[in-house]
Amino acid sequence: MVFLKLPVIVSSCLYYYTIELGSSKTVLWYNKINKSVFVWQGNEKGSDARMRHQANRRRKISERRSITLIFSKLLEAFDLDTFLSNTASLLKSVLTGIDAVIVYLYDDSRKQLIPVSVSGFSSEHVLCLEVEAACLSVIAQVFKTGKPFVQTGKGTVKALAGCITGDADCYSMKSLLCVPMDLSDGTRIGCLLFLWTVSDKLSPRDLGLFRRIAKTMGPFAFKAETLRQSQEKKYSSLVCTLSHELRTPLTCIKGYATTLLDNNGEWNQKERNEFLKIIDAESDTMKELIDDLMESSMIESGLLSVKKEPVLLARIVEKAVGDARLRTAKHKFIVSIPKNFPVIEADPVRTRQVLDNLLENAIKYSPEGGLIVVQCRVDNREVTVSVADEGVGIAPEHLNRLFEKFYRVKTDLAGTGLGLPVASEIVEKQGGRIWASSTPGKGSTFCFTLPLTGTGPGIHTVKSPNWGKGGV
Repeated sequence: MVFLKLPVIVSSCLYYYTIELGSSKTVLWYNKINKSVFVWQGNEKGSDARMRHQANRRRKISERRSITLIFSKLLEAFDLDTFLSNTASLLKSVLTGIDAVIVYLYDDSRKQLIPVSVSGFSSEHVLCLEVEAACLSVIAQVFKTGKPFVQTGKGTVKALAGCITGDADCYSMKSLLCVPMDLSDGTRIGCLLFLWTVSDKLSPRDLGLFRRIAKTMGPFAFKAETLRQSQEKKYSSLVCTLSHELRTPLTCIKGYATTLLDNNGEWNQKERNEFLKIIDAESDTMKELIDDLMESSMIESGLLSVKKEPVLLARIVEKAVGDARLRTAKHKFIVSIPKNFPVIEADPVRTRQVLDNLLENAIKYSPEGGLIVVQCRVDNREVTVSVADEGVGIAPEHLNRLFEKFYRVKTDLAGTGLGLPVASEIVEKQGGRIWASSTPGKGSTFCFTLPLTGTGPGIHTVKSPNWGKGGV
């Protein structure tokens, strides 16, 4: 005789059927989370205890797998632009049986819980929630108290009042679970809301699983939001800087052009040429600002590229220093390059761009003039280029951040803070390194390396009476 017993519910996610045949017993286990079925066979005696032991063991394994899967999915999906918005759908896809997920993060400036990710509803129907109001929603109460909230049956829709607009299809929801999201130090950053269309009672074990999910989710959401806010702040700062930096040359160009047009030709040729030179110089300044912005955009999109070819680094340095001399009368340039300097594989245009930026900074940040020393040397399997000045120097706390995108040392001198990050990207694309050292009040030295690729010294040299130990 074969007997099929009613299912024994271990938890809302795990239960088993018993099939008896004589003295033997076969158990079919079913896990609702991952929809897996497995079989256990044994004698009648002691089978219940063994089955419960197996149930606990398999439940723990299943929970660990769920957490591990969520963790791996979070790592795979961690993209600053899309991570927060995709979090709810990621959780909904991993946790089988969940019909809707909403991720709330707390905004301290607004004193509200903001729905940053929604799956199962249209995001336009999910409302921001006040956490300082006299009458709080159940989700705001979870955030304030740190205690999870569970609701099943008809009260589910009522519990959603004030959280989701009436236009949303929330009347089919029969179960609700809201758990707080905390960081490891206890800081509460938001809440996770899970919804089902079936009326399921959650066991303490199920609740523990969802709390662990919230604990796993919290640091990722917090990091993504922090990075997003930091990026927005940087872009806002960039827009302000560009607006300020562009206003000066535009005002100058407009002023001198208007002066030339309104004078009815009474300016003599020398005066007109002087005005035109100023307009030309300020136009170059605007072009440099726009070029910096374009280069920065290329870095952000990953489109900045280099085209390597055999180059004589000494000639690139010679031309860069020669052009720099035309931009200042206060500085003396000294160039030191060994004889028989090797040919290297590099992008000549991009390498010149790096040198131009370092030389421009050396001139700008030594407004009283002084020496600017450019040196090239061969070290092991790379060449090192350095540009040193006798300027104002840089405080130690700023040195490690000079090459960050949009970072600027506070100063009265003009600049967007984009040149060094672009230079860093160019050097790294060519397999090199870039760094800075400085003594405040005495000057700074910027160095970068480029790799040697098998071309030995002594094959190509640059002959110039101004090179070597002399000055340019």
